[in-house]
Amino acid sequence: MNEIVPALAMMSSFLAVLLGVFLIIVPSQIRLPNVLLGLFLLTTALDISGWFMDAWWVAHPELASLRGAIAWLQMPFFTGFIWFNCFDREKLRLSDLIHGLPVIPSLIAAAWDADLIGSFDYVRLLFEAQYAAYIALAIYALWRVKTVMRQRFSGTSASWRWLAVMVAASLVAHSLFLIRTVVAPNFTSLDLSQLQLVAVILILAITLLIAFQALLKPQVFRAPDRLLVSASKAVNQSGAEKPDPLEAFMQSERPYLDPDLSLARLARRNGTAAKEISATINQRYGLHFFDFINRYRIDHAKRLLIETDQPVTEIWLASGFNTKSSFNTAFRKHTGVTPSAYRKENGKK
Repeated sequence: MNEIVPALAMMSSFLAVLLGVFLIIVPSQIRLPNVLLGLFLLTTALDISGWFMDAWWVAHPELASLRGAIAWLQMPFFTGFIWFNCFDREKLRLSDLIHGLPVIPSLIAAAWDADLIGSFDYVRLLFEAQYAAYIALAIYALWRVKTVMRQRFSGTSASWRWLAVMVAASLVAHSLFLIRTVVAPNFTSLDLSQLQLVAVILILAITLLIAFQALLKPQVFRAPDRLLVSASKAVNQSGAEKPDPLEAFMQSERPYLDPDLSLARLARRNGTAAKEISATINQRYGLHFFDFINRYRIDHAKRLLIETDQPVTEIWLASGFNTKSSFNTAFRKHTGVTPSAYRKENGKK
């Protein structure tokens, strides 16, 4: 087992370096998140090199201290990757340099005494506090965008699921590290070796996951996800966004109650070109025409289910649907439950 851990760590580190360089240099429409993920992988490779280069780092304490200082950048890079995928931005700002401030005292300490960084328990506590703060920011970003997607769009985002998997993997990996750190005094050397083996296998699995994602779904790293971009723009513009005339028309005139409503008919009623309405629906809401219309129809049906005692067979007709099957399909797609189940959950019998 003593030979397996260094070998697996070396494989993980080598693969992380290759992936990191690839993500930094590959042409992409989402270059900033890719570069940050690449830098995270490079700093991670440097960090886990201690599992197979321990003797070399001990022989070069000054460089080991520099390695410890660079470790402070891992979570800023990782959370930046999540954040800038969720919130649309193409470049870093000068204010973003604040996330690198913890490196400065570490470098000063390294210049003063090469062994200082690893000699105090409070440094470990600061690392844990930093991890907790940044992983909380990553979770908040995912939650914020997911909330907007549920409220304003239909469908699911493959990129959002990928980001959620990355955050979950980080939590699992760090939990193992935390367990090893906290309960190490109560473990035998065999227990610690087994836990370390599990940890290095997990790190290798996460690195391979990123590699397979890049190979099997290269669009995740090459082009922005349409639904995720629409949601992130909605988040960025919330509070400052101008009222949408189409939204106001839908709320006041309720054209969606017409079961024969088409894009051309909506354009005539609204006095707007069909192409303009289609572009607004696609760009502003990230939806196709009938998904956009069905969103209003389902909201109307939900109100009827809660506020009236009308049977479901009447509600789907009153909500603008042509058939019961299309109503049931759309309702389940938007709410995750059947109309009858929705009524029961909200107090109607």
